[in-house]
Amino acid sequence: MIRPNYESDAGKRKEIPTKELGTVPFVPFEEYKEMLKHCFIMKRENGILEARLHTDGGSLQWGAPAHQGLHVFFDLAGRDLDNEVIILGGTGESLIKSMGKTNLKKTEETKEFASQGSDAWRLYEYQYLDGTKDVEGQIFDLQVPTIGVWNGGTFHTDLVLFSDITLCTEDAWTTEMHFRVNMVPGDGIQIAWRELMGRKRFAYAELTGEIITARKALALGMVNEIVPGDVEACYKRAWEIAELIMRTGSRVTRRITVQQLRRPWKMDIADELRNAFSSEMYVTATEHSPHENKYWDWANEEAKLVLAAEKKGKVVRPRVNGGKEEDEIK
Repeated sequence: MIRPNYESDAGKRKEIPTKELGTVPFVPFEEYKEMLKHCFIMKRENGILEARLHTDGGSLQWGAPAHQGLHVFFDLAGRDLDNEVIILGGTGESLIKSMGKTNLKKTEETKEFASQGSDAWRLYEYQYLDGTKDVEGQIFDLQVPTIGVWNGGTFHTDLVLFSDITLCTEDAWTTEMHFRVNMVPGDGIQIAWRELMGRKRFAYAELTGEIITARKALALGMVNEIVPGDVEACYKRAWEIAELIMRTGSRVTRRITVQQLRRPWKMDIADELRNAFSSEMYVTATEHSPHENKYWDWANEEAKLVLAAEKKGKVVRPRVNGGKEEDEIK
């Protein structure tokens, strides 16, 4: 089928000058690009904004900078009316490589997420406040189509699963980390996983720490495409889809269409997120919930076994002291 050769309408937006209206101008792209350069590498062409999460130019180290930077990005990029499609993803081999400050030892906890004694106030400042705004900002503040790029291993897959379209690399994998580190999943990840994979599958994945590979994510309906090649190939495909979106519907139609597409997410988030996050914070404050890199290192070891078995047509089921290759029951 030959598609009509519609042109992109990027840069054709009509506007009334803010001085004439007496309104507050939005923050220019170059300004918030510079403001958030510590956790985002951004570029924009023809209305398509690409934002890659990073730490020192490599894969993201999860911690306070990104936890705050995400909702600041959603706020400012959402107000910028020159953005027409947003691509959000990772850098390097993994979307998220580990947690905490870059100089943390593997057995140290991240101090910004301290939950005991006189430092318990940090649960509100650096977890509850930033965390709820991260999820709400992506769904409510962004008024344009979004494409998530999931590269390699990661936790907090909600960063890309809440996108309207999600692509992943062949080596993408994840595990739900909350129960692994003695936390209740209430920060929005439970909404993304439960609604995309189903309640029964989510309960199993959460309680067992199941490794979810790219193939499994595709089979469960968590992602739309697995892109052969590396992360650059994944971004190239994201740009291709973004251009298709720009040439299919008009600017206003695009924006209102995604509001309809996100209506179920909006209802779930408004109904559940802040109360569920409070439950997570209660347990984090009253129980020991270690944010230590060693837990993510263990998950990486499991993932290697699962990915190797998958190539042989085998499975590795979650078991005490680790699983082993087994035949899949069909």
